[in-house]
Amino acid sequence: MAELAQRNASLDDLRDLWSLLRQTSADLPCSIDTQSDQERALTEIMKCCTAEFSPLVIDDKHAIVGALLAKRDELDWVTRNAETINVSLAAVSPGHRDRGVFELLLEKIFERKAPVYIEVKAGDAQGLTAALEGRGFSLANSDEGCKLYKWEPPAAEAA
Repeated sequence: MAELAQRNASLDDLRDLWSLLRQTSADLPCSIDTQSDQERALTEIMKCCTAEFSPLVIDDKHAIVGALLAKRDELDWVTRNAETINVSLAAVSPGHRDRGVFELLLEKIFERKAPVYIEVKAGDAQGLTAALEGRGFSLANSDEGCKLYKWEPPAAEAA
């Protein structure tokens, strides 16, 4: 098995993240079918890359094989002075889905010791739902097209 490494996303990763998004677009709770959809997705990727909350998993060829593109929930930050992390996009390349990539990404985001929200598209083909449920996430909301999962740090760890 090839070595996997972790690091936070930066704007230098934009091209590789866009490539990962295109590989996994059918599994994500967003569309990139139209030009305006693509502009929205690229804007979100840029916001997440500058927020310093977005872990990546890199393979031994320096390719991005997994990403949790996340940012701070500004409403919680302003109204409650509390950090909450919203994951905008969670993606793992098809060739790395059974290699524990989501678990590596989640470990990195748990280090923030803040509540985490992740939306999963119905018919999740990436295995994200199983990874979330196996790591203590609970279903916060569900509608026809997707499910919203939430993770709370243990009380002793909460900042």
